Amino acid sequence: MTIAVATARISRQLPEAELSLDSALLASAQLMETILLTPREEGEQPYARQAALMRLAKAQRLLIESQNDMFRLHEEMLGIGREIEAVGDDDGNCPKPTGLLERASLRRVA
Repeated sequence: MTIAVATARISRQLPEAELSLDSALLASAQLMETILLTPREEGEQPYARQAALMRLAKAQRLLIESQNDMFRLHEEMLGIGREIEAVGDDDGNCPKPTGLLERASLRRVA
């Protein structure tokens, strides 16, 4: 695979991956809403749904962490692409630098 082909694939696949994480988080939020709005059955214990809600909240937290990692990946790939002069951001589709990479490096040093 050439650099040009790899660059084209990454440029297409990375936003798709970011969007899929957004969709998964939105779907899980809608599920949470439905669970919370579902009427309780007569005699149901107040804590009966808590285990499910806690697992769903954990899944949401992991999705948010995954989104954060995807943003970092995007920044890293953009940096690599610029370094080897394979990409620019002429169309403005890339996220603005957040400084996450620099802060992550500082945390590793500390």
